[in-house]
Amino acid sequence: MITIKRLSECTLEDAVAAWNKGFEGYYFDMTTTVELFTRRLILEGLSPTLSVIAYDGDRPVGLILNGIRLINGKKVSWNGGTGVDPEYRGKGVGKKLIEAVLAIYEDEGVEVATLEAIKENVKAISLYEKVGYQIVDELVHLQLTDGLSKDAFLSKNKQFTFIKGIPIDASQVPFYKAMVPWQTQWNNARDGESFLALDENKAIVGYAIYKRLFNEEGKLQSIILLQCEAEPSHDKKEDIARDLLRMVYHSTTLNVARTAANISVSNKILRDLLEKEGFKVKAEQVFMVK
Repeated sequence: MITIKRLSECTLEDAVAAWNKGFEGYYFDMTTTVELFTRRLILEGLSPTLSVIAYDGDRPVGLILNGIRLINGKKVSWNGGTGVDPEYRGKGVGKKLIEAVLAIYEDEGVEVATLEAIKENVKAISLYEKVGYQIVDELVHLQLTDGLSKDAFLSKNKQFTFIKGIPIDASQVPFYKAMVPWQTQWNNARDGESFLALDENKAIVGYAIYKRLFNEEGKLQSIILLQCEAEPSHDKKEDIARDLLRMVYHSTTLNVARTAANISVSNKILRDLLEKEGFKVKAEQVFMVK
């Protein structure tokens, strides 16, 4: 018999066992440890009291991680990972987990529930649709592991000036996009950075949020772009995006991994600029809202 418990009522060892089995055979290697799992909960704002684990007797067979935050005055939840043990897939475990989570959302007064799903995972997407989620956007994950040319994203004329800051600075921009996949929101850019692009009148015409990841020796390993947006009505959106990308990715001459995470396919200018410089699609997802 399948029972559902809050993660806060379970051991971390059970949570890790459920995670590792639940993401077995996934599109990426998601294997974790107690230490790494705990770090994920903290850094990504995921709550043990809002997350759930499914058990068959004493055996953990699935889980859903969750977080909730206020966005534009509304309580918004996000799904930080859903996994079911391969031996229990297709047996209703996923549905029980989602039903339990939706009940928690209702108790917590959540007004908008969000999640991302791998585009190829049609079974999961179908299940989410059956409980009321709808696809509102498609996302692409781009990556460049080769070196970036010195002329990449170079503009013919220097049109903008830049202010370097932290992610919350970008969140204050009037056209900041708040309702985006949770991993790309400013709140999740722990130790992240930002650039604001200013025109000749010192008006903000664009912003970028990104993270630089370092190893234990302090060596830069990767640069991850989370958001890059130009003022929607501006007539030089491509120039703004080009200059912001140059500021973000040319922060080093090292041959590091450069990534653009969960970029909306509707942001054609950004995608075209990245792919022109050799960025390749690593994954495609859908953004779903209930």
